[in-house]
Amino acid sequence: MKVAMLTTTGPSCGIAAYTKELITALRDLVEVNVAPITVGRQPVEHYRAQAEQLNRADVVHVQHEHSFWGGILPGHSAYWELRYLIKKPLVITAHTTSSLAEMFKINTERRPHKWLVKRLLLLNKSYRDSIEAAPFVTGWCIVHTEAACRTLIARGANPQYVTVIPAGVPTVYRCEDGGSAIRQKFGLTGRIVTLFGFIAPNKGYELMLAILPNLPPDVRLVFAGGARTEEMKSYERALSEKIRQSGLIDRVLITGYLSDEELAGLMEISHVVAAPHTYATGSYSITIPLAYGKPIVASDLDCFREIYEAVPCLDIFHNGDATDLLTKLNGLLSDSHHREELSQKALEYARERSWPAIAQKTLRVYERAIAAARFRDLSIERR
Repeated sequence: MKVAMLTTTGPSCGIAAYTKELITALRDLVEVNVAPITVGRQPVEHYRAQAEQLNRADVVHVQHEHSFWGGILPGHSAYWELRYLIKKPLVITAHTTSSLAEMFKINTERRPHKWLVKRLLLLNKSYRDSIEAAPFVTGWCIVHTEAACRTLIARGANPQYVTVIPAGVPTVYRCEDGGSAIRQKFGLTGRIVTLFGFIAPNKGYELMLAILPNLPPDVRLVFAGGARTEEMKSYERALSEKIRQSGLIDRVLITGYLSDEELAGLMEISHVVAAPHTYATGSYSITIPLAYGKPIVASDLDCFREIYEAVPCLDIFHNGDATDLLTKLNGLLSDSHHREELSQKALEYARERSWPAIAQKTLRVYERAIAAARFRDLSIERR
């Protein structure tokens, strides 16, 4: 079987890291050829050339995130320019199944003219469906959580064509120096609470800044990552300014992009990893601290609850509740026994979700997609 994998490939992209691990495991089972995504809207000739390459395979697997093709605003996405050119059986991994209202952040929009425009767009059912459902119902769809599966089915997806395959747990890099290099590079002292992943408004940074004055004075807060897009760079600048104005600049660090070795060092010295996301349909970034066996406190979003229900390896707090987050985080920082308990459970979760197992499940989706296409072709011939 020949698989064409359409994905981002940059070193500083979580979906690229996810797909790299998947491809490595799949290549023990099938032939995989990678077609790199050039992020942002491209000329139609680009998609014609890309489709020609993709159509040489037996099945095409697209890693989908709206920003890869230009975003969610009307007329900005070029996804359909490519999709209509793909003639082979299609498998889509939906990395974002959030509603349009969530992506617009309409509940927190304070600019009246922006709120009105977003509200009018939400009332346009055809446009809303083009973002929330259409990209995921024109092929076999893989999602990472049961909640995402239910969401797509509620929007009209055929349950037969939606498969839940959790993200595998990534490769762990050994830290030979106990984290001393990363401490020295950033001047880190004391106890470290880390938020890992690309800088984005849904990660809950503001909630962490709100509770930081009430954490022990030796606790340093590390935002491990940087902005991935130009839009997010403006948010990162606003976040940096908020940190400066808060008077917490000596206790908060934004690292920017980290290499695998630097990340291993940061995981080594982190006492607790926080995932106070305000919304998410899955987060590959949380599998990294799980792989390193770190104690984690996370908001009670469906994607994190499903991890907890599989293996109780997280402390869960009420989404957006600063008091609850502070209580859970202070409890973890002061209880070494509980941290060790969560650490062991995290390693247990990691062992049970190896990439070879994820590759086997993905292969079965490919086989079903190819078989369905053959059956459809035979049915047309018989007519």
